[in-house]
Formats: sequence, structure tokens, C-alpha cells
Amino acid sequence: MQHQLQTQQQGSLAQLADWLHERNLPDAGGLHTVLLMSGDMLVTRQLAFLAKERKHLQRMLPFMLEPELAADVSQVHVAHRQPRVIGESGQVSVAYIDKKTLQAAIQTLEDMGLELEEIYAIPAALPASQNQWSLLVDGDVCHVHAGRMLCASVEHALVLPLLEAVLAEQGKTHTPQGIQVLVSNAEQTSPALQSLYQSLLDHPGILQGGMRVMQQSSQQVWSDLILQGDDLVNVRQGEFAAPLRIAKYWKPMRTPVIAAMLAVCAVVGSVFVETTINQRRFQALENQVQQRYREVMPDGVLVDAVQQLTTQLTRFRAAESTPGPVTLLNAMLDAFESTGNLNLHRLSYSSSGQNSAEIQMSISAPSTAEILELSEKLGVGGWTAQAQNITRAGDLQQANLIVRGNGF
Repeated sequence: MQHQLQTQQQGSLAQLADWLHERNLPDAGGLHTVLLMSGDMLVTRQLAFLAKERKHLQRMLPFMLEPELAADVSQVHVAHRQPRVIGESGQVSVAYIDKKTLQAAIQTLEDMGLELEEIYAIPAALPASQNQWSLLVDGDVCHVHAGRMLCASVEHALVLPLLEAVLAEQGKTHTPQGIQVLVSNAEQTSPALQSLYQSLLDHPGILQGGMRVMQQSSQQVWSDLILQGDDLVNVRQGEFAAPLRIAKYWKPMRTPVIAAMLAVCAVVGSVFVETTINQRRFQALENQVQQRYREVMPDGVLVDAVQQLTTQLTRFRAAESTPGPVTLLNAMLDAFESTGNLNLHRLSYSSSGQNSAEIQMSISAPSTAEILELSEKLGVGGWTAQAQNITRAGDLQQANLIVRGNGF
């Protein structure tokens, strides 16, 4: 595991737990953690397949590895990188590990509060190419990365046989130009390293192939690892995929989200209060309308007070093109008041369009002259007034008077 906040250090899990506890780092949101595992536990392989098999490759991989597995396929977790297809064939980098071993490693670090996002095999993280192989000395173990041919972790005694097998399989035409031996400053003087280094220099296959053996030292060998490349397979896939760290995203967004929620609640609350007030005002207004309707029509059937009052008022109001009866009667008021003793018994109003408003009224007066005088005054005022069916009714003369609006 690496931590970029300070100089890299090595130590046990107990020391790591103490280091985290002293800095209280898990309570600050956890650390992005990369776990590097030895190549004998997390094995990396290059597998070939047919292009037509790519669609089912993920399900096929465990069975393609089955001949070299010591355990049952169901007990092994297999991860892979993006397949590479050229023509009718392809290659894919895969890594596999025992599920119980992987689960235990993940659980140990997660229990410390670390956010374990990536798990790689150490040999696959070594810098290497077809022309330059790498060998990392880590105590009693050597991690070997021989291009796309080999990623493995073995004891010192097995390094040479392993390289011999790779060279034999690769052939003389693809012999690499050199082998880079990576070692920490503390390991430089160890007898095991000196013996291994000398064996590499004197190896017949390496000498015959003209390969150079170079040693590179650094304070911590982990600084030479490269966490990217085609052979690097992150085994946190499938059932062992890293969980979504909700807390990581929630923490920076907490303040704006809470502020937005409070703003929404304030808007909803104000709308609710305003709606309640308006409903109460509307109810009070509706009660007033119903009360006024009862005053105007005490015996009427109340269904919709507003609609019924509107209908009643429309009957007495002028339309856009013709005057209503109230307007006409108000205009004729002077003629009635200036004419003797007149009695109005009945009145009806009709209108069938522009310039066709008509009032029929039944009137009575002491003499016929007064009825005719009213007709003349209405005519002077601009109406057409016609008295019909003048008859005697006791001491009064009674007639039907028809008055037309004549443009009003």
C-alpha cells in the first residue's frame, strides 16, 4: 500500500493500524488504497482466444485456466483487462486468485477504514517490454516481469530456471536486449542478491543472447512500480468490485444539498400558506354572493349563485350592439315625468339584433290626449312610439304602447 502524503514506508499491518490511528485518517473520509500482492498469490497470465469467442470470453476464462488451477474453478476469482483482437485471434491479460484469500485481504484493510479501490500483482506493476525485462528483489522473493511472456513471483533459486524456460519458448529472434534488476539500498550488499546478480551475468543463455544485466537501486523499490499498463489487471471486478463510496461524494456536497432542500421547503411552505389564505378568501366571497342572491331572489332555487346572478344581470344589461331595457327606460324617464297622470301596468322587452330593441307597455291615462302626448314626446326623443288598441276602462283610457329603440 502506498500513501503519497509523505515518504513511503514499509511495515506490518499492526504498524499500519497504529499509523492510521495516530492521524485519525479514516475519520477524515478514508484513504484511496492500492494493494499490491505477490505473484504467487495473485497470478497474471496472457491467454489467446479466437475473435469469434470474444462475446462469451468472460464466461470462458475460468475454464481456459482450469488445467493450471489447483482448486475448483468456483473457488477462484478471475479478472481480466480489455481484450485485444487482431484479425481472427486475440489476447487478453487475466489475473486470478483464491476467493477466500482475496476476501480476507480486502476485509482486513476495510476494517482499518481504508478504501481499497485497486488490487494488482506486483510483477505486473514492474516496468517491462519485449526488449527490456525487469526483476525486483524483495527479501527472499524475486518478482519477474518478462514482457508478455511471464509475470511471476518466485524464490531466488527458481529465477534462472524460469528465465531459461522463457528464453527457450521465446526463441532467439525475440531475445530481449537486457534485464533490469531493481533493488533497494538496504538489499544491495545482501549475499543472496550478489549471488543472484553474478549468476545472471554468467548465465550462458543471457551471454549467448547478448543481453545486458543492469542493476538499479533506490531508497524504496516500490517507487519503481508503475500502476498502469496492458498487463496490469485490477482484480476488484465482479463480485469483488469496490463498493460505491457514498460518504466520499456526500461530504463535499452536504452543505449545498441541505441549503437547496431548505430553500425548496421554504418555497413549498410559502405556496401552501398563500394557497390556504386564498381559499379562505374565496370561501368568504362565495358566502357573500350567496347571501346577496338570497336577498335578491329569496324564493329562487340556489345552485350556483355567481352564475345565476350573472345570467340575471345579463338580461338587463345592454349587449355590445343594442341597449338593454334598463338603459331604454332610463332614457325615456323624462318623457314619462313630463306627461300628466300615467299608469304603467305591464312591460315587456325584446331584442333580435342591432337596431331592433322593442318595449311593449300597457298604460292608462285620464284621456287619450295624454297617451298621444307621451307618444309624441318619445318621438321627439328619437324613438318610434306607436299607441294601439286605445279603449275606455272606467274613468281611464287604456292603450298598448310600442316603443322601438331606433338606433339605441
